[in-house]
Amino acid sequence: MMRAQPFEPPQINDEDTAWAAQTLGLPADAFSGPDGNDPRLQILKSVATLDVEACPGSGKTTLLVAKLAILARKWTDARRGICILSHTNVARREIESSLGFTHEGRRLLTYPHYVGTIHGFVNEFLAVPWLRSLGYPASTFDDQQCELHRRRLLRLNQFMTLHNYVAAREKSPQTNLVAGWHLSTPAFDVVKENGQPEFANANAASAQQLRALVKKCAEDGFHRYREVFMWAGDLLDKYPHVAETIKQRFPMLFIDEVQDNNEFQSALIHRLFIEGSPVAVRQRYGDSNQAIYGHINDKAAESDVFPQEDIRRDVPNSHRFGQQIADFANPLGLVPPGLQGRGPSAAKIAADTSGRHSIFLFSDQTVTQVLEAYASYLGATFTEQELRDGTFVAVGAVHRSGADDNVPRFVRHYWSEYDHELTTSEPRPATFFQYVTAGRKTTFETGEAHQAVDKIAEGIVRLARLANPAARIAARRRKHAQILEALSEQVELREQYRALVAAFTNPETDLTSEKWDAGWCAQVIAISGALAGTAFTRNHQADFLTWPVAAQAGQSLQRPQRDNFFRYPSEAPKLAIRVGSVHSVKGETHTATMVLDTFFHGHHLQELKPWLLGANAGKGREGVRMQARLKQHYVGVTRPTHLLCLAMKDTFMAQEIQMLKARGWRVARIQTAGIVWL
Repeated sequence: MMRAQPFEPPQINDEDTAWAAQTLGLPADAFSGPDGNDPRLQILKSVATLDVEACPGSGKTTLLVAKLAILARKWTDARRGICILSHTNVARREIESSLGFTHEGRRLLTYPHYVGTIHGFVNEFLAVPWLRSLGYPASTFDDQQCELHRRRLLRLNQFMTLHNYVAAREKSPQTNLVAGWHLSTPAFDVVKENGQPEFANANAASAQQLRALVKKCAEDGFHRYREVFMWAGDLLDKYPHVAETIKQRFPMLFIDEVQDNNEFQSALIHRLFIEGSPVAVRQRYGDSNQAIYGHINDKAAESDVFPQEDIRRDVPNSHRFGQQIADFANPLGLVPPGLQGRGPSAAKIAADTSGRHSIFLFSDQTVTQVLEAYASYLGATFTEQELRDGTFVAVGAVHRSGADDNVPRFVRHYWSEYDHELTTSEPRPATFFQYVTAGRKTTFETGEAHQAVDKIAEGIVRLARLANPAARIAARRRKHAQILEALSEQVELREQYRALVAAFTNPETDLTSEKWDAGWCAQVIAISGALAGTAFTRNHQADFLTWPVAAQAGQSLQRPQRDNFFRYPSEAPKLAIRVGSVHSVKGETHTATMVLDTFFHGHHLQELKPWLLGANAGKGREGVRMQARLKQHYVGVTRPTHLLCLAMKDTFMAQEIQMLKARGWRVARIQTAGIVWL
């Protein structure tokens, strides 16, 4: 095996930092501060291994993108590159939007560099090649699709004992046994969500059938997201030199939003880049108080904890909000970071909101008036121009319905038109129509047509994988180019695909059920069939090819009608409030944010009353559930630049209301006849 070549990272100087600020359209002192002592400057210049603990609104991703731009500008190695990983494609989108027009930005997004998600990286470089070498197709990595296929297999006679076991335990609608199964070893041992085996006796008939079932599922090309880390680990167990090859290929590693890494991910990344010799230069950027992704049963990183104190650098000053919001948010941090509010900027929104941060109290009868009350308050706080220019949001921790009747349990209790399927920053549509509308919605918001093209292509590839799970469809990031390449020898079908894309991305095209039934559906099936290498009919994938009821009877859908924007007033609206989940706004900045109380083992904000009243700060001795509640609402209250509002059930005593007011909150009670300020 070839020995790794020594690596010396490019050095970053004052000229480079000035160039980065200018290229990103930032003030000359954006990284140094007016006195030259801003902690961002030394972080930007450093090319050593670091852990950067950055508070909300600190410009963490901008700082990372600036460093990457400088490194790309000075990079000379044609075969080795920089690896940039995160949980979502936020970093990639930031590079595309901030640097896409530059030579440096285009270099970062192409070979030899890699910018993408942790799952995408593990798939492309480890799990997919290893699975295919073992003879298992790697066509579908999706928890829901994997569960559905395992349930299909359960109907086969060879799994009857296991089928009966599952049926007996899933009598309650709250129990989903199959959804919790995932592989723990390459021998197809299975554990539940809590990491424990499904069967104590591994030799029991049901246990043997379970191993056979999940193996058959893998042979059919269906895998769970988490399982890619197990397969990647199996590859490293059998061929340890692969880690050295990865480090040779990527001698510098940057991880954004590292606080959301679970133990599976952290351990694998450490094994790839840090263990052994040489060690990659690794810089991790995150905020441990904002670790809100992952299942409550997931283990947080234990073997490679963030941040490591000896290489820790802190950025506690936020340019997003002022000190009042900083003071409200600080106690909700598991470890209060001593937030310093250096904002907000008055460049676009000049309104003085000092002393206007408010808590709206409601009853079960007035919960549906909360958004209207919030909208009315925004109208009284900001000018009409600011209402047009600003970003106004209302979010809750729980946005899906549940079995209990606690009000408010979820976001829809506040607004009956809310649709949780439309909230995620990177939605996973359930139908081809939703792929099309999700792409058009993003294009409408950003003005970038390629996002709609990407979504349409993703929908066609998804349909192809549904039609033939064993089809060898590459896990490539740009599905559009993949489809064009696959159809290179089928000229007519290729032109049909181009025409479909042109029609679906054109905002003037009416998306009607008549047009779908008359030709579009058949063309989508033909194109997907060519990719899948199999013919199928609309009936075979009826659910995915369903056209929504809202589009029946020739109704035009030039823009998605259900967009989760609460418009006020209903006649001639002057502002639109985006409604969603806390998870859906992670990393965002809003002009004003209302955090809506929701329910999971108690109403969240009610449970946080001691922190709101000043009696508690930080995690103390709280358990996992309360720590998760603190982190979610720390994220929620640190989104706004100018105005923070909370919506809570009216359970406060008069003394508690006075305590809230003493801490700087305004308090209003929503009554049937309107708002009463207390």
